[in-house]
Amino acid sequence: MMRKLLLLAVVSALTINVAYPQSKGSDEARQVKAGETVPIGDTLFIRVMKSTKAFEGVKVKGEPVVVVLEMDAGKQGATVFYNINSNPATSEVYLLSGARRVAPRAVVEDFPSWGKDNDKDIDTLDPKETLGGTTLSFQQKGSIALLFDVPVEDAKTPKKLSIALRMVQPKDELRSFVVSL
Repeated sequence: MMRKLLLLAVVSALTINVAYPQSKGSDEARQVKAGETVPIGDTLFIRVMKSTKAFEGVKVKGEPVVVVLEMDAGKQGATVFYNINSNPATSEVYLLSGARRVAPRAVVEDFPSWGKDNDKDIDTLDPKETLGGTTLSFQQKGSIALLFDVPVEDAKTPKKLSIALRMVQPKDELRSFVVSL
């Protein structure tokens, strides 16, 4: 009888440990500060900075907040995928303003390695388009600038940018991080 009870206790402990692991998962968002470099794999490095860049022609109702993701993939280059849209519940790139999630309003991609295709156009995100994502292939350095329309009542609250980004090539790796701005 004692053996059965001991066996039951061991099996229960192992089951609980498997169901609720104590170690941090690899997909847990890493906390970083603005300006800190975040490596993705061995070849891609990202730095997030708050900016004063103007998004000409994009109207905002509240406080405009611009964040720039500076990327460096070296000579080897990289292909990355990110899901961005104007719905804060489904976008994998969003701003936390206090307890509120704010989706991007517009984006500008600037990658000199694209040559003539590097138009640096402002893409205003359409609220009707909520599916899909963006795949970028580039070499050396480039950037993604994001405009957020923060409600006036949240203008003074601390801001954090949450990002989920997948490097597709040269190595498939997903990285999530939260940047304190």
